[in-house]
Amino acid sequence: MGTNQDNMQMFTHKLPAWLPGTIFVFLIALAGKAFGNLFPAIGGVIFALLLGIILRNSFKLNERFLPGIQFVVQKMLKVAIVLLGATLSIGSILDIGSQSILVILLVVTGGILVTLLAGKILKIDKMLSLLIGVGTSICGATAISVVKGVIQSKETVTAYAISTIFFFNILATLLYPWIGQWLDLTVLQFGIWIGTSIHDTSSVVAVGYLVGEDVGEVATTVKLVRTLFILPLVLAISFIIVNKSDESASIKGAFPLFIIGFLVMSTLYSVGVVSQGVSAWLGSVAKFLIIMVMAGVGLQVEWKKFRALGLKPFIAGFIASVFVATLSLIYVLNMID
Repeated sequence: MGTNQDNMQMFTHKLPAWLPGTIFVFLIALAGKAFGNLFPAIGGVIFALLLGIILRNSFKLNERFLPGIQFVVQKMLKVAIVLLGATLSIGSILDIGSQSILVILLVVTGGILVTLLAGKILKIDKMLSLLIGVGTSICGATAISVVKGVIQSKETVTAYAISTIFFFNILATLLYPWIGQWLDLTVLQFGIWIGTSIHDTSSVVAVGYLVGEDVGEVATTVKLVRTLFILPLVLAISFIIVNKSDESASIKGAFPLFIIGFLVMSTLYSVGVVSQGVSAWLGSVAKFLIIMVMAGVGLQVEWKKFRALGLKPFIAGFIASVFVATLSLIYVLNMID
């Protein structure tokens, strides 16, 4: 008996650390997709997110699952985005990008300035206000992690900022589909609004494709253009805050390499190397990966940690989120047909 147990332990130790958690997330995503098929008005993305949240906060999560959850959220999202490139032509990307560049610029600069002002009024740590503003305006936890390396913020401050952004990201995932449909936004308006105002890339892609194929394509493209604003932001902060020791490393880390993969796949699709049939299949795989990512996001939600943060960071995050969403919405309603 002891020999069998020893053999089993040796076998499990040889498995990649990310495998148990990835399988766990995969099973939740399957359940979320099944529920989404039964209730298409809600969709698999929302069900997967909610199932993850319920499981994380109802049971003690086995620590062996944590590396796999991180792997899904961080790596599989990038794979999904690269695969989605095979469903969009370069011409479409350029057209969508040109129509959204102005509102992205307004959202990024306005969102950061408003958050800094709110933080000053609420007497929040300046670094925390900056990180919340960056996360709200550009791309959530990714932008926070990059800027953290430039300003050398404390781990506790970074954790506060990421948790605050995370909370409003979940709210946006749940609310945006209903708000956009209630306002009867066009495909282009809906996609640009989602792409310019929801924080994390995972939620942008998930909400976009939850609403519809065309909206998802627009939202993903806009979000990737918005993500590129990390680069000039890192340079600006490096000059404003005279702290250039990590500047080159931060700029290197700021460049989102998965965007290159997205553009390569789009180019292959545009020139006919990727056929319509393969494009449709890759799109289906990408959408299931997005459901997995949202299940992983749900499994990272711990309500007790949110309660421990206090109100002020959430107030600042709320002000920033509402400002960005409202500014973007006003723009698309008045400038986009």
